[in-house]
Amino acid sequence: MWIFRWFLLTIVVFFLVFFLSQNSDDKVMVRLLGWETPELPLSFMLFLAALVGYVVSLLVAIVNQIRLRSEISRERRRNKALEQEIERLRNFMLEEDGAMSEPVHHE
Repeated sequence: MWIFRWFLLTIVVFFLVFFLSQNSDDKVMVRLLGWETPELPLSFMLFLAALVGYVVSLLVAIVNQIRLRSEISRERRRNKALEQEIERLRNFMLEEDGAMSEPVHHE
């Protein structure tokens, strides 16, 4: 599986280098909330936008993973408490059945 990942990564890098070299002559400037970037090649801006998108999605995924792990931990604790309660009730019923099955001595 790691060979496939490296192969895919190599293809993506070659495609990226080819794309950047083909689109290096067009210059663009981005304005965002009153802030302006210097004129940079379009390919660099697209790469930068993709990189920012990757980082944002990575952060969202990390937060989601932490939330899910916390929820799993909480549910495991709840499950353990419920199993202990079931065991306690099972033992209670066995003790109650044992008390009823013992003969009563009348004198």
